[in-house]
Amino acid sequence: MSAPVLDLEFVRTQFPAFAEPSLQGQHFFENAGGSYTCKPVIDRLTRFYHSRKVQPYGAYEASRLAGAEMDEARTRLSAMMGVAADELSFGPSTTANTYVLAQAFGEWLAPGDAIIVTDQDHEANSGPWRRLAARGVEVREWQINPQTGHLDPAALWEMIDDKVKLVCFPHCSNVVGEINPVAEICTRLRDAGVYSCVDGVSYAPHGLPDVAGLGADIYLFSAYKTYGPHQGLMVIRRALAEMLPNQGHYFKAQLAFVMRAHVR
Repeated sequence: MSAPVLDLEFVRTQFPAFAEPSLQGQHFFENAGGSYTCKPVIDRLTRFYHSRKVQPYGAYEASRLAGAEMDEARTRLSAMMGVAADELSFGPSTTANTYVLAQAFGEWLAPGDAIIVTDQDHEANSGPWRRLAARGVEVREWQINPQTGHLDPAALWEMIDDKVKLVCFPHCSNVVGEINPVAEICTRLRDAGVYSCVDGVSYAPHGLPDVAGLGADIYLFSAYKTYGPHQGLMVIRRALAEMLPNQGHYFKAQLAFVMRAHVR
């Protein structure tokens, strides 16, 4: 049985940018910072902004449809990643999601607790965690091999002790392009009672993240890196989310999740 052949002409027809007169004669070699959106996404956004951009979940039809479309996005994306729908949160970007998440951990961690970050990360997945040092949290750095850019898991295990509560590392480094053994690392961290936060921004454009298979407690990536709208997606496991302090409106504090509420 022969392997299927990708129909490039069909793929190109799904991206209106290829037919845009002002872009003719140019070759788009942009990095992961952004990408032109495909037509089905544009069509959905156009419909939403034309007829459903109201407060969702109300009694009238436009509001009902708005809520249903938001729920559909959550249901489909969570199924794609193998997680429960209520374990998926949306935010303005992965940078913003990570910042809010770090604030929640900053309230939960005690002075003297330790977290581990890497120097293979994007600043957005490292900077917010490093700032917790101002709250008395010990920040340790899992460093790359300066010759190869490789993150050696053996070096990580040497850093783990009873103080370490969280390890933040990339699925795929946007600096050197290395894909890290996420499932292996997350399994061992869980066995040690340490939470894992995986930045999937640079990996998600190249393969659908099976978060259930990876075993990460937290997994983040940006929809606009996968030809979607400019939003950040964050999976956070239910038990961990229930434990972290609420970062939304005070009257949402009884809800289980840090960032579950729709943005107002």
